[in-house]
Amino acid sequence: MEPFNWSILIGGVTFFFLGLSGARKELQFLAGDRLRSILTRISNNRFKAFGFGVLITFLLQSSSATSIVLISLADTHLISLHQAVAILLGSDFGTTFVVALLTIKKIADISLSIIAIGFMIQIVAKRKHIKSAGSIILCFGLIFYGMHLMVFAASPLKDSSLSISIFTALSDNPLVSLIIAAAIAAVVHSAGMIGIAIALAFAGAISFEASIPLVLGANVGTCVTAILASLGGGAEGKRVAAANTAAKFLGVVVAFPFISQIANFINKISAYFSDIFTSYYIGIPGKIALVHIMFNAALAVFIFPTIGLLVRLVKIIFPEPPVKIEEFKPLYLDRAALETPALALAQAKREILRIASIAYGMLSDCLKMFSRGIEINEEIERLQSEDDKIDLLDKATRFYLAELSCEKFSSEQTRVHASLLSITADLEEIGDIISKEMVLLARKKASWQRIFSDEGWRDLRGFQQKVAENFNLVISILTQPSDEIAAKINRHEEHMEEVEQQLRQAHINRLHQGLKESFDTSSIHLDILGSLRRINAKLAHIARMAMSQKI
Repeated sequence: MEPFNWSILIGGVTFFFLGLSGARKELQFLAGDRLRSILTRISNNRFKAFGFGVLITFLLQSSSATSIVLISLADTHLISLHQAVAILLGSDFGTTFVVALLTIKKIADISLSIIAIGFMIQIVAKRKHIKSAGSIILCFGLIFYGMHLMVFAASPLKDSSLSISIFTALSDNPLVSLIIAAAIAAVVHSAGMIGIAIALAFAGAISFEASIPLVLGANVGTCVTAILASLGGGAEGKRVAAANTAAKFLGVVVAFPFISQIANFINKISAYFSDIFTSYYIGIPGKIALVHIMFNAALAVFIFPTIGLLVRLVKIIFPEPPVKIEEFKPLYLDRAALETPALALAQAKREILRIASIAYGMLSDCLKMFSRGIEINEEIERLQSEDDKIDLLDKATRFYLAELSCEKFSSEQTRVHASLLSITADLEEIGDIISKEMVLLARKKASWQRIFSDEGWRDLRGFQQKVAENFNLVISILTQPSDEIAAKINRHEEHMEEVEQQLRQAHINRLHQGLKESFDTSSIHLDILGSLRRINAKLAHIARMAMSQKI
């Protein structure tokens, strides 16, 4: 008998989780903006949300990771609580894919060949997506090689008197087994804990019935990560974590007293399956996977119709906090989304839309400080306060985008990343034009105690309104790219040059007519036109950047 080897066991566990982590990152990269696109199309259709939950967990390779992402999205109101609960049910079912693969021992036996194939694809491939596919194959090879090492290292345990005593004690105390499995799953995730249970089963170290509490514990243990992630968030994020925990905990409480009956039921199913497919035998590892699959399937079937009730319950537990004046800060730049580039770019875009909304408000009000009867200092202070908000959000958004690792971007995501940085810089410059250059002109006009002529004031107001109309179109493009609106902005851009020249000529004509007001405010009038024209040029550039990448 081979002696038990800790180094092989530790190495096996390391390879297993290294493969899981690598596969998750590569699958996210391959999913790219498809993930974001699917997310934006989810309506209140619970079946679509459930299907998306299965998909996103397949991509993230962890229901815990899915829960963290959902907490982030719910806190920023990108999805509703009903949608989040439906997605969570799908994510629980999505974890069964890897678990089912882990039960195929023949894959583990050829794991080194799988690693070699993945490595060769990485070397030979020229395109990023094919290289990533090779990386995924390599990572799954690492998962199965880790399983192979764990099985090899655990094989001596079945003949060890000490390990037999430990596993017997655990079999006699299923609650202790469940708690231990939950603690391990809280540190890793359910697939990792169930993978360990399957490895022990392959090695003959545990019985099928003793493995069921491990599966139940693995499922409930994944909730700990989501709970910890929700602690620093808002009420909606806490509700998502609570709904996830309540559903899992309820399922485990109902299933736990019937462990023996569950074991008998699975044994009957496996025997029936073996009778039909005589060449295939479902061993203990396959039965462990069946328990995991059926537990999550049953959870979905029974919880799905009562999502509304569950949502009402968690809203009672976590009511809306009282409205209070908070420090101005970014709303959508959630760090949990950074692990999924497509979602992080979507969150950055939402914050940029918020910057655009503030800048649009500044443009709409920028001529008030030149109006008669307005307290100029109050108006200037308000505009500069709005520009401070833009500066804060611009800085936060740029730092957020800088934290994203460009190495795993698709070529499209790389271009979108650059476009978002350029757009937020343009919006910040628009804010500066108003809060610095135009404010300086307003102070000059007030100190000189001059007024515009009626005709000149109408011209300035009309030009401002045209620029504001273009700004509105730009916000529409940022919200939803449109070739028709982009063409309209381009036409306006060409037309605005003519309009500015006409307004300048109209001003010169008034000077020739000897209008005192026009003479007194000539430089200020022309500088305001120039500032508005430069703002419009920035808007046209934003529209081109948005349309070039369809962000």
